Amino acid sequence: MLRTTLVFLLLNLAHAVKFSNGGHHVQNVLNSHASTPDEFFNTDPFFYNDALSDHFSKNVLSQPKKWNQRFYYQDQFWGGDGYPVFLYIGGEGPQGPASEKLFMWQLAQEHKALMVSLEHRFYGESYPTDDMSAENLAYLTSEQALADLARFIEYISSLGVASSHTELGKSTPPLKVKASAADSKWVSFGGSYPGNLATWLKLKYPSSVEGTVGSSAPLQADYNFYRYAEVVGSALKYDLIGGSEECYDVVEKAMAQLHDLVTTTVPYGSSENLPTSLKPCTPMTSELDLYAYESNIFGNFQGTVQYNMQMSGAATVGDLCGVLTDEKAESPLGALDAMVTKYFASDTDTCIASSWDEMIGELQNEAFDGSAAMRQWIWQSCNEFGYFQTTEGDNHPFTSLTSCSLKIAGKEMCEQAYGIEGYTGPQKSGDGSKYASTEMYGSRSVLGANITMPNGNMDPWHSLGVVNATGEFYETVELTESESVVFIDGTAHCRDMYAPEAFAASGWNDTGAVQWAHAVIGENVAAYLKD
Repeated sequence: MLRTTLVFLLLNLAHAVKFSNGGHHVQNVLNSHASTPDEFFNTDPFFYNDALSDHFSKNVLSQPKKWNQRFYYQDQFWGGDGYPVFLYIGGEGPQGPASEKLFMWQLAQEHKALMVSLEHRFYGESYPTDDMSAENLAYLTSEQALADLARFIEYISSLGVASSHTELGKSTPPLKVKASAADSKWVSFGGSYPGNLATWLKLKYPSSVEGTVGSSAPLQADYNFYRYAEVVGSALKYDLIGGSEECYDVVEKAMAQLHDLVTTTVPYGSSENLPTSLKPCTPMTSELDLYAYESNIFGNFQGTVQYNMQMSGAATVGDLCGVLTDEKAESPLGALDAMVTKYFASDTDTCIASSWDEMIGELQNEAFDGSAAMRQWIWQSCNEFGYFQTTEGDNHPFTSLTSCSLKIAGKEMCEQAYGIEGYTGPQKSGDGSKYASTEMYGSRSVLGANITMPNGNMDPWHSLGVVNATGEFYETVELTESESVVFIDGTAHCRDMYAPEAFAASGWNDTGAVQWAHAVIGENVAAYLKD
């Protein structure tokens, strides 16, 4: 069965149990570029055992439960007392240490900074509860995560060479420090959802960090996120990255031919004329099964565009369009068959995952295992952000995949996975006029100090971020004097987070646009650290 690994905001880019909420989690992609442990220092994890399960408990008769939150402490570049601390924020997946493949690493060397990384509650090995029941997931919110970050910053800042055994013992194993960060300036870094957290940390806890870099941050909650498909369509047209109008047209026609062929038989997808590479793995007896199938077809394009030229060995937009526009194809459907066969199939994987029950079963698994992330992330999507990537709207080539609707991708998924009856979208504000997350954080209206917001124009998530450009997806928003927008031409999700040589082995050198972005980000960080 062809599988797609989960992109948050997914990519063994194959066919898979795919959730219409992103391709691969960005943390998994960042970790895929990490070095082996002997290539850098201090990669053993610590656990902060003074973390609070509920920072906002109103029960005055009992103290909140304490739990162990994984973090990394890398001091090989640190200049000691008074030198800065760079906080690498974890998100919707297991968190690893910083590596030399990150641009932050390069900045840490330049500024002699201590690097600390904090894993997000409920992900990786950071478990504030015994399991992931819906009752326990009530403690999985961005608001709690921000409070975790603020408390952790206070902890690290309190430590010094002469710290008491009690303070040092708040981590397991006990943390040994060579200097004090009490007078250090902090800068936070995050990409994708952690980019949101980095930005919101500066808004909600402004004194905790001097500045922040929130890369590819989808700050605007959006229940019906069909704009994702629109940006994927734009990327398929963009000649700078190997797209073309012809490629877009072939995809649009192939989607229509595939949907018609699949839905004119009972069960769906049983036509003998369906190419082998596009056959469903299991019989599709309902619209929900059809969604599982069509969302995987859509997912191959999602992941390719979202991480274009950022995943070693993965197909690029240019690769897909090269096959799709090959004159040898007898039809658009034949071109799609050739594309899937070449880039997403294997000797053992020869079908498209098509079982709703299998898909929803993963979301219903309440057990922690150190790597599972989908139940947690979809919970956050259902309750706070939406982000459900549908094929509604008419300005993209995937409109024929009608099962990828908000009714299924949002409502059915949230109701069946978590038992939310009558689901109507993310939580609303007190007066019901907008999403609660918009009320809490201001959506794209980010009025703070020392905030840098990089985005790539080929990243589908940039349509929910602050880009202040002119065009189809953009709205100009007010900025403060010390806020900076960095809009990077021809790049995908979180491209600015990688060091200049991160993709050299794949032949993908930094473009002039990326070099410019790194220069701006570097200048901003230096400005944040000035006395």
